[in-house]
Amino acid sequence: MARPKATIDPAKLVSAFAATGLHGTSSDQLAEHVGVAKPTLYAHGHTKQTLFLLAVETEVERLLDRLHRAERLTRGRSARDRTAAAAHAILNHGVARPDGLRLLAHVTADQRAMPADPATATVARIPDRIAGALKRDLISDGLDGTLAPALARAVWGAAIALATAPGRDRRLSRPAATLAPPRPMAPSNVA
Repeated sequence: MARPKATIDPAKLVSAFAATGLHGTSSDQLAEHVGVAKPTLYAHGHTKQTLFLLAVETEVERLLDRLHRAERLTRGRSARDRTAAAAHAILNHGVARPDGLRLLAHVTADQRAMPADPATATVARIPDRIAGALKRDLISDGLDGTLAPALARAVWGAAIALATAPGRDRRLSRPAATLAPPRPMAPSNVA
């Protein structure tokens, strides 16, 4: 009888890389954490970098799903409210999947060193997604939509910092979320 082929669970890859990132995790540690033999890790042409990218892609997709749900639930509300919902979605993801958010934080911190890295490009989809929605929201609130990319990066960075800080408090996301300006006041017809 043939022995069943071992498979690599992406969730275990996320956990394996979460503590120290790509360069801080040895192949031996990775194999042990994933629960497969070292040759199995590299079967079918995999490298440590491709396994790392698989883990990052898995976690980015999970977080993008959470952001999509937050957008759907706050449709029609102000840019400020929707920005708060995005910040809370990121923080809630950190509560539900702390290893996953820690992994994304590693990639975010490394992006200055490796801007062309595929993992960095994958993680950049998160603030890009926030910016796309925020641009629409800002414009519908009568505000400058060109602020969206900077605001999205600020919300992403603040949420990552808060979610990965020791002794984090989710209530601290309110200041990060209020980076989006309030709707302009309608002119008053009072004479």
